[in-house]
Amino acid sequence: MKPFWVLRHHASASVRCLHYDHGMLAVGDEQGQVSLVDLKTLRPRFSWKAHTDGLLTVIVLSSSRVLTHGRDNNLHVWTLPDLSDVDGTQDGQQAEPAPSLVKTIGVNALNFASCSYRDGLIAVPNALDAAYIDILDLDSGIRTHEAISRPDIVRSSGQRLPIAMSLHLLQQSVLAGYEDGWVRRWSLDGQLLWESRCHSESVMSTAICSTFGVSVGADDRIAKFDIKTGKTTIKETTAAGKATVAIAPNGQTCCVGGWDGSIRVYACEDLREIGRLEYHRNTVDALQFCPPVSLEGHSTDSDSDDSSNGHTGPPNRTRQTPSRLTLAAGGRDGKISLWNFY
Repeated sequence: MKPFWVLRHHASASVRCLHYDHGMLAVGDEQGQVSLVDLKTLRPRFSWKAHTDGLLTVIVLSSSRVLTHGRDNNLHVWTLPDLSDVDGTQDGQQAEPAPSLVKTIGVNALNFASCSYRDGLIAVPNALDAAYIDILDLDSGIRTHEAISRPDIVRSSGQRLPIAMSLHLLQQSVLAGYEDGWVRRWSLDGQLLWESRCHSESVMSTAICSTFGVSVGADDRIAKFDIKTGKTTIKETTAAGKATVAIAPNGQTCCVGGWDGSIRVYACEDLREIGRLEYHRNTVDALQFCPPVSLEGHSTDSDSDDSSNGHTGPPNRTRQTPSRLTLAAGGRDGKISLWNFY
């Protein structure tokens, strides 16, 4: 099986994060560049330099607002221009619209943890110590909760605390995966609700759905945990080094991007490996499920790279069959592969 389409991001820079909403696939790379790809046309609608360092998070908040989070220690909120107001240039081509920066909030981005957004609040690593967690109000920029977990994580003499590597903001709580392999759920007032040693090495990524979550790490494990109780199932896999995980919307399967460039598909019920997608030659750092993409109206006669519009064609000439979902995968090769997912 091969991807049905491949998008090439800006300057082939490593793709670090993906997010889909409102018909747009948002892409962030290690050079601070962001693009928003219209999945109907498979072309970028907007592309701009959002940060002076690599992206950690990009979130499409609405059809007109985007949140970006970079390793330059900033959270930015951008408004998107109305394309109907864009004037053409003298050669008849449309001038590229530029999103407008409307808000900046300073954060601690010395680790690799993405921020997590929910209902106007954002979970980020603490401003002074990335072992703790802060909650910010996006509209005001005020920290509504600071240093969550500080009373409960005890520091031994001379020992550095494990930093938070992955965050998910839940209703009145936050889920965190840590550098020492633990996954913990905290109430926003700092109470430890549960903890589980899911990995023998650092947690690299977590994904959640309504009742459970899945974590992957630098080791060979994949772990499934109950969000309410923390009850955990751990499965050893055939390959160590997993960078990212995404759960399908129906909760039946999950996909894991590996350091070896493979995307492995697991059944969520028992964590069996049920498939493997091979295209990228280096680490797959980002995965995102999207609605099905139609190739109707797109040429499938050429797979040449068109760097002027930021995309390539299909890597093969097989006819696309209708799928239930599209899986987007971003790699350190600077490409975003699009897969039919059934």
